[in-house]
Amino acid sequence: MSDVAIRAESLSKRYRIGQPSGYGMLREALADWARRRGGRRANDEGDEADHVWALRDVSFDVRHGEVWGIVGRNGSGKSTLLKILSRVTQPSHGFVDIQGRVNSLLEVGTGFHPELTGRENIFLNATILGMTSREVQKRFDEIVDFSEIGRFIDTPVKHYSSGMYVRLAFSVAAHCEPDILLVDEVLAVGDLPFQAKCLARIEQLSRTASAVLFVSHNLANVKRLCSMALWLDEGAVVAQGRTDGVVDDYVARVGGGARTQGLVQVEFPDSAAPMQVTGVRVLGHTGQVALHQVPVQGAFQIEITYTVRDPVQSAYVLCCVRNAAGVDVLWTYDGDSPEFERRKPGRFVATFEVPEGLLAAGVYWIHCAIASANWAVVDYPGSAIAIEVAEIDCLLTRRGIRWPAVIRVNPVWTTRQL
Repeated sequence: MSDVAIRAESLSKRYRIGQPSGYGMLREALADWARRRGGRRANDEGDEADHVWALRDVSFDVRHGEVWGIVGRNGSGKSTLLKILSRVTQPSHGFVDIQGRVNSLLEVGTGFHPELTGRENIFLNATILGMTSREVQKRFDEIVDFSEIGRFIDTPVKHYSSGMYVRLAFSVAAHCEPDILLVDEVLAVGDLPFQAKCLARIEQLSRTASAVLFVSHNLANVKRLCSMALWLDEGAVVAQGRTDGVVDDYVARVGGGARTQGLVQVEFPDSAAPMQVTGVRVLGHTGQVALHQVPVQGAFQIEITYTVRDPVQSAYVLCCVRNAAGVDVLWTYDGDSPEFERRKPGRFVATFEVPEGLLAAGVYWIHCAIASANWAVVDYPGSAIAIEVAEIDCLLTRRGIRWPAVIRVNPVWTTRQL
C-alpha cells in the first residue's frame, strides 16, 4: 500500500451564487451534460458573474502518519476543501485519491438524529463511519467516558448543547480508528479542558499511522499538532511545507496586510448567540483610535463591544493576545466586573489597558470570545485583528538586535559596590 493517504491534484470548486452545489440529482447532471453537448460552457464570460471559485488548482500529498494544518482567513476555502475530501461535495475540476477510511468532524451534530438518544446516535454514527455493531459495543464505554456526558447518554440529542454535540461527535469519530481524520474548527465550541483532550487524542492518532487534516484559526494548536501546513487564500495555495515556516509567513503576511488598512478595528455580523462579540478595536492610551503600529514605549487599550440578547447568568468576556509563534502572551477576562453575575440585555463596551513596554516587538493577534462560567465557549468570532508592536529607539535596536524574549518589560536595575 502506498504511503500517500491523500493525493489532491488541481482541485477546483466553483459554486453558482444562489443555488446549492453538491452531488445533485440525476436530472441536474443530465441537464448539465446537455448544456455542454450544446456548446454552452459553464465557465464562459456570460456565466462567470453568477459564480464564485471556492478553490482554485489546489494540489498536495498527505502521507500516513502526517498531521496537516490548514490555515487561512475566513472564506479562503478551508472548509470547502475538507468537504471535498469527505465526499460531501464533488470538485468542479481536478481529482482526489484517498487511501483508507475517512472520518470527518465538519459541523456540530453532523450525522446525528435529534430525536434519538446519545446512546442510539453512537451506534448510528459509528455504523455510518464503518464500525460493526460488535466493534461499537466493545468501544461504547470508552466513547462515553471520553465525551464526559455519561449522565445524559439516554437523553435525546435535540436537548444537547452545542458543546455536548461536539463532545459526543468527536468521541465517536476519534474512536473509530480512522485511517484519515478531518477536523474543522468545530472544536472551538468545546470548553478548554475538552479541547486539550481532543488535541491529545489527535496526537495519539497520528502516532498510529493515521493521517489528520486539521483546520483551525488557533495557530498555537496548529504549530503544536501539525508537522506540515497548507496556507489557502481566496481558494488558492499560497504556501505548503513545514508548519513553522508556513505559519510564520502567514502571520507576517496577514499582519502586514492589515497595517495598510489604517485604523485597528473590526465589526462582526449578528449571530444567534445569546451574547455575542460585535466589535473590537485598539485605542491609544488617551482613547484615540490607534494606527496598526503600536510603539513598545506606549500603553494601548483593547476595546470590545458586545451585545446581550437575552439575560445571561455568569458569562465572561475573554481576550487573548497571541504572538506570531502561536504563544498566548496575554490572557484576561472581565470576571471581576459587576456585570459578570447577570448580564442584562443591551449593547455594552468593555475596555482594558495593556501596560507600556509589556510586549516585545512583533506582530500580535487579538482574539476575543464569550464564555460561560464553566469556560464553555458561547461565541467566538475567530481571529479579530492583527497589530504590530514596534521598537522606536533603544540600545538593542540601534545595534540591530531584536529583543530575545516574549515579554519586553525591563525592570529597574540598581548597582552597589561591596
